[in-house]
Order: sequence, then structure tokens, then C-alpha cells
Amino acid sequence: MRRWLPLCLIVLAALVGAPAAVAALPYVAVDPGHGGGDTGAVGYLPAGTPTGMTPRIDDQGRTVLYEKDINLDIAQRLNAWLLANGGRTLMTRTQDLAGGDRPSTTTGADLKARTDLANAARVDLFVSIHNNALSTTTSGTETFHYYYSSAAARTLATAVQRELVGALGLPDRGVKTAGFYVLRNSEMPAILVEGGFLTNPAEALLLADPNVRQRIAEAVGRGIAAYAAQGVATPPRLAPTLGPWKTKPATVPAGYKLVKTGTGNPVGRGGWIAVIVGFAPPPSPLPATIGPWKVKPKTIPGGYRLVKSGPKNPVGRGGWLAVVNTASP
Repeated sequence: MRRWLPLCLIVLAALVGAPAAVAALPYVAVDPGHGGGDTGAVGYLPAGTPTGMTPRIDDQGRTVLYEKDINLDIAQRLNAWLLANGGRTLMTRTQDLAGGDRPSTTTGADLKARTDLANAARVDLFVSIHNNALSTTTSGTETFHYYYSSAAARTLATAVQRELVGALGLPDRGVKTAGFYVLRNSEMPAILVEGGFLTNPAEALLLADPNVRQRIAEAVGRGIAAYAAQGVATPPRLAPTLGPWKTKPATVPAGYKLVKTGTGNPVGRGGWIAVIVGFAPPPSPLPATIGPWKVKPKTIPGGYRLVKSGPKNPVGRGGWLAVVNTASP
């Protein structure tokens, strides 16, 4: 009986208490947003609130929480989690400096240093850690991928967002698209995480807690592991888009195709862009169009934008159409 009990406990620990096994992890660039002279968002805390980080006091004597510090702390915790689970990592900064641990010069140089590091190292994924700013009442968690990202990036963003929402319990603001520099210039699936709003006093207090920052880091790590377990096909190692150009270029590099964009397109703005051959926007749960109307309607449902169609348009026939508001050409 004395021999059986320890063995039972070992088995029980393996089944219940031990960390869940994770799939073989990809090589990940962990990007702590902002740094150096770029503080990012700023939150305000009650005087003396412990943060587990170097205290920050502004010129009015208020206890402040800089996004750059929060991002670096979460990124370091994520880096440790990935390494502990057998992953390989590249930190785009490890100190209170700009990308590549360089002194801050310009925002453009900072961001370029980050993607240059990741592209040169040929990492598998790029994960940028941020926290948000808007109003004092805005709340929640969101994860971004590029407008023209691969299905792999969309899958990664979805997996990470699911884990973050479960870990934080904040409102789910969803998986969104954006044109952030680090997303559009990374040659691998890239996402940008916004854990919470530093401008919301309640969420600033949450982010000041080292235990909450650990939960965020582990949630992102689990999301990466969940993505890896799906065996997602690796997209071409190319920047998602090139351009835009006002006039159609004669040639584009191998692996790309030219598309003409509409004036409302946030990337092309009516010009030409090159997208990776085979790119397809995610399927929309909404009907592709609503209408047509002869007279411009005053309102349309969410998720759509109005366009005036030409007389030869087989759908609009010269009237107004509501089309799904995406960044597809």
C-alpha cells in the first residue's frame, strides 16, 4: 500500500495538476509595442499602487502606468512561457528602447527595425503585444490581423483572442483587421494583441497587477499552441501587399498579382496594389450586397458601405448599393 499511494499520486498529478501538453511550437517573434521615448497609452493609478515594475510618476505627481512598460512585462512573460514549453523565440526589444534595442529616433525607424529583425530571422509568427487607449469607459480585448493577411494569420488571431477573452473576462471586442505597420510588413502570419484599455481606470488597475499580466501572457501562449495544433498551411514568406501605386506598374515581383482598388479601400485608396497570388478575403456572413436603390438611402445596416454603381453594373444598374465593408479589392 505504501508503494501504491505515491504512484497513484504521480498519475493523478500527471492527469490533473500538470500543465497540459502543447503541440510543437513555432518560432515566434515576440514584439513588445512602443518603448523608449514612445510611451504608448498612459493609465493613471491611485497613489502607491504596486505594479511589480519600476514606479512611474508624471510631472504632476500622479502614479502612471505606461503602455510600453506593460507591453514589455507581458512580452517577457510570454517569452518565458514559450521557451518553457519548448518553443523558439525572438524578442524585438528586451529593454526600454525602440525596436532592436536601439535608442528611439522616429516611429517609422522603430517599427521597421522590428519587422526587419523578424523577417531576417525567418520566424514563423509575429506576435505584437499592446494595450489600448480610447475613453475612460471603453472596455475590452481585441486582436488584429492585416486587411490582406493570409488565412493563417486570421486563424492565429482567432485562437489568441479566444484564449485572452477567457483569461481576462473583459468584453470581447473581436478579431479585427487593420493596416498597422508591423502587420503589413511582416513576411509571416502576424497579429497585434490589445489586452485592455489603460484609459479605463478599472482596466488600468487590472493591468497593474502582475498576476493579470501573467494570465495575459499565458493566454497568448495557449493561443499560439492552439494555432500550432491545427496544422495550418504555411503561407508564402512575402509581405502581404506592395504599393499602392497611382498608375499601374509594368511588373511586380514574383509571387504577387496586381489589383485595382476602390477609393474606399484603406490600403489602395483607389490605386493599384500587389497582393500575394492566391489571396482570398475571409468569407462574409453578410449578403454581399443590399439594394439597389434609385435614391441614396439615409442609413444602411452595420457592416456595409454605400457605393454608387455605374449604369452598366448588372446589380446596381446605376443606382445605390450597400456592399460589405471589407478591404478586398
